[in-house]
Amino acid sequence: MDISPAGAAAQAQQLLQQQVAVGVLRKSLDADAQQGAALVKMLSQSTGLGQGIDQYA
Repeated sequence: MDISPAGAAAQAQQLLQQQVAVGVLRKSLDADAQQGAALVKMLSQSTGLGQGIDQYA
């Protein structure tokens, strides 16, 4: 099976494009995970708010 130079270049370009796409997806998922973790932290910190006021009202 002979691989032409144009075919080899096309395969290399496709591989690079796939690697870039995976990198972008990974960054996006990392950002989503960080935002989710920050939201969970804020929610856990806010669970005690208002309880002291309700006890004395």
